[in-house]
Amino acid sequence: MDAAAQKSIDTHRQADTAPTDDATAQREAKKRERLKQEAQQVRSWLARNKADRKGSRGAIRLTHRTDNESAKMATGKGVIQGYTGVAAVDEKHPIIVDAQAHGTGSEQARLIPLVTATPSFRTESTPLAADAGYHSEANLKARAEKEIDAYIPDNGYRKRDERYADQAIHKAKPDPLWDKRETHSSKTKCYTTDDFKIADDNSHGICPAGKPLYRNGGNGTIRWLHRH
Repeated sequence: MDAAAQKSIDTHRQADTAPTDDATAQREAKKRERLKQEAQQVRSWLARNKADRKGSRGAIRLTHRTDNESAKMATGKGVIQGYTGVAAVDEKHPIIVDAQAHGTGSEQARLIPLVTATPSFRTESTPLAADAGYHSEANLKARAEKEIDAYIPDNGYRKRDERYADQAIHKAKPDPLWDKRETHSSKTKCYTTDDFKIADDNSHGICPAGKPLYRNGGNGTIRWLHRH
């Protein structure tokens, strides 16, 4: 933002020798002022939230000026501004016993908070299962220290498990919720009288799907209706 404001100033200086109308000059001045104010707001927020700026791996967590608790997260659908939602589920019933939302793209740091939030729903012998997204050295160490009976697969377990031998077939399929390829759908076909047949004993008709159609006549008009 500061760089954009400085670039606007440099451009204005270079154009000082050329005639410029007052309206254009006012717009440029307002733009520079807005950029400077936004840059100052970002600097002020960063100064107040130093501890909240680092992610679980020590890297800078990209956030949002108007939604400070959210974060930029890389997903299979591209980079989004949002939250990671995590939930603990009682497998026996099943119901969600705890749910949390965090402005981070990593699930790893969210495992222990879920465990500590659910003691009233389990006993010390209740086994816990988490997906591979929670697998990390820190979580394994915390599990051992707290003597938690937990099962967390590593990221490579699908490659070793023979039950996932055909997973490549499913990966090749397009995401039905994200497949933006153009589809060439044919126009709706209308059936004609030739598509409907009469049974050999003339007791009923037969629709194109092979289902029987029975007659319900009135006032000299015969209508063929599906029997449900």
